[in-house]
Amino acid sequence: MNQSLERLLPVLSTIPGVNIPASFLQGAYIAASQRKIEQLEQALRSEVGLLNQKVEARKLRLDHEYVRSESFTANVMQALRAAEVAESEGKLRFIARALAGCSLSFPPPTLDRFQSMRIIEGMSDRELKVFTEYFQLLDPIDPYADAFPIDSSVTVAGLTRHEFQAALLGLRQLGLLTQDTVAVKPDPWTNQTAPAQAWKLTALARQVATLSRVGFEEPL
Repeated sequence: MNQSLERLLPVLSTIPGVNIPASFLQGAYIAASQRKIEQLEQALRSEVGLLNQKVEARKLRLDHEYVRSESFTANVMQALRAAEVAESEGKLRFIARALAGCSLSFPPPTLDRFQSMRIIEGMSDRELKVFTEYFQLLDPIDPYADAFPIDSSVTVAGLTRHEFQAALLGLRQLGLLTQDTVAVKPDPWTNQTAPAQAWKLTALARQVATLSRVGFEEPL
């Protein structure tokens, strides 16, 4: 068995019901470096520990049927492939949080874990930074109903406006953002409203955010 899998399986087995067969993972080759696997293992241990605490406190619910399925095992393999191309420890922590989230039970509509993990794998460090901090620019009550003007000069800390806009375009390509026409607030001088182009989160963005707990007050 690949050494990276040997390191992660004991951590995952602490999630009640998880029983990934070693035979399923035989022959799997993961090219992530030893350092990346160590960082992923450490992050996953932390996320799973927090998850189990919240499950015991009945703040979260496990999907017992799902964690016993081959689909969850496939999510583990997705996480390892994502680790191969992760650019930073922050991205590895995000992957670990999403993988831990795959074990949870979510209310309708049905969350496509496989699709969400595939999108997470494809996010660059800059896109991930903008995605996670984007929620701070929106209505905290319902960020999915809010919109962010395309022509705004606002950015996130550490990025120029050009870098911020480029990341938004990347998130759009991944299907996490869309451009929509919205009504702006009335002009205080003319009291007239006019349509404007704005960025809005998509249904796929909701899936990814739910899986990784982005936009929630408490992490896993």
